[in-house]
Amino acid sequence: MGDPRLISVLIDEASISRRIDELSHAIARDYVGITGLVVVGVMKGACIFTADLVRGLSRAGMSGIRVEFIRVSTYGNEVKGPEDRGRVTSIGNLTCDVAGRRVLLVDDIVDQGFTMHAMKRHFLEALGASEVRTCAFLQKRLTNPTAEVQALRSSFQVDYYGFEVDDLWVVGYGLDVAEEFRELPYVAACDPTKKASSDESQVTPLC
Repeated sequence: MGDPRLISVLIDEASISRRIDELSHAIARDYVGITGLVVVGVMKGACIFTADLVRGLSRAGMSGIRVEFIRVSTYGNEVKGPEDRGRVTSIGNLTCDVAGRRVLLVDDIVDQGFTMHAMKRHFLEALGASEVRTCAFLQKRLTNPTAEVQALRSSFQVDYYGFEVDDLWVVGYGLDVAEEFRELPYVAACDPTKKASSDESQVTPLC
C-alpha cells in the first residue's frame, strides 16, 4: 500500500488550500495600504508554500509584492538531536536590497527555531530591513526540548503559521527526506528508517 516510509496523511490537500486562503487574508489585513512588501522564501522546503502564499496574497488584494528566495542551512547533513542547545546557521546571499523595506520571511517548518530566529536577526541587523515578520507553513510541538531550545521557542514566536504538528518527521508540500517526497500535495508522517519499496509502481498516495 504505497511507500512503506509513509505512515499516514496528517494534512490533506483540501485543508492546505483552505488554510492558505485564511493565512493570505490575515496577512493582507495586516498590510492594508502598504505596498512594496518583499516576501523571502527559504529554499528548498518553502518553495511550494511561498508560491501558493503569494498567489493567495494577490487574491486577497495585495499588490506590488516582490518575491525572493534564499538558501539557509542550519543542520547541514545532520538532523536535530535531543541534546541540541544551539546551532550555527549559514545564510546565503539575497539578490535584492531590503534596506529600509518590509520583509516577510517564509519557511516550511519551525522546529527548534534556530533557523527563523537567525534569519530575522540577519535581515534586521545585517541587511537593514525596516520590519521583518515571519511565516511558517508548519510549527512543531516539541517533545522534551533542551532548556535552551525551550527558551528560544518561548521568546521567539512566528507571526503567522499554517498548522501545528507533533514532533514527527513530516514530508510533502515541499518538505523532504533525503530530497524525496517534496512533490506530494499533502503532508504525511514519515519513518525514514524504513526501506523504500523496490517496486515503484506500488507507491500510491495514502488516503
